[in-house]
Amino acid sequence: MKKTIVFALLLLFSIAASAQQKIDVAVKQVNDRRTNGFFAQLGIALELPKIQSADVASSRVLVSTAVDETGRDLVDREAQEPQLEVNHRQAMKPPMPAQVSVTLKNPDRRATKVKEVRGEIELFMPSKDPNSVAEVAKFVTMGGKALSHKALKANGVEITLLAPAQVEAEKKRRADEKKKEYTEAGYDADTIASLITSLLESLLVVEENELVVRIKDPNKRIQQLSYVDAAGEPKFFSTREDEGLVRLSTWEGKPSADWKLRVSMRTPKNIARYSFALNDVPLP
Repeated sequence: MKKTIVFALLLLFSIAASAQQKIDVAVKQVNDRRTNGFFAQLGIALELPKIQSADVASSRVLVSTAVDETGRDLVDREAQEPQLEVNHRQAMKPPMPAQVSVTLKNPDRRATKVKEVRGEIELFMPSKDPNSVAEVAKFVTMGGKALSHKALKANGVEITLLAPAQVEAEKKRRADEKKKEYTEAGYDADTIASLITSLLESLLVVEENELVVRIKDPNKRIQQLSYVDAAGEPKFFSTREDEGLVRLSTWEGKPSADWKLRVSMRTPKNIARYSFALNDVPLP
């Protein structure tokens, strides 16, 4: 029993130490917008000399402390926690160091430097885990059943592409539920018919360039969904939840039968966290 407790404590210490590993950073650019407008903020671009951009799919910076030389707190304490941002420099040639962005509040107008910035840099690095990415070939032919891939299974993710008949069945089921609700509320038959007709005109209306999927992701592993065409080029799309289902919409047109669905997932192995610190950053 004692050995088990000691091992658990050592494991927790190892995890904590790993999360706090310090990383070398270099300031590449400072954008100082000391105005009262909507875009008023301080942006600092940091280069990570020891990490290649090609290895980083996305990143975010979690700032715990930031003050200018006057003592003003530059951390927006009311802002939502930043989400991972896609690294659009990942495929650039020749290989280059990774970069991340720090966003802070406006410094005092009298300030000439940021005295201190501290926090953590989180990097999504898919190459660190073979179960980071699932690519399902010819997925558009798999309507009506869950997509099969070992990486999806390993991360507890289930994605089902709905066939047109299933979408219509979902619409009917929801319409029947509403009809029952309206009946119990005491609406007359004509009013119910009008309400149901109006509902069906707006419920799960799927455009020609859209697909509808049902996604189960209890561990919140999915980072990004995209198509991959026959040439291997990624085709990004927007997602919108509609009545518990997800609509995939793209300007690229409806995916061809030879396209793949790429699912990028965060795992305990492919998320790297490093602490960082900056001192006396000059303001332009």
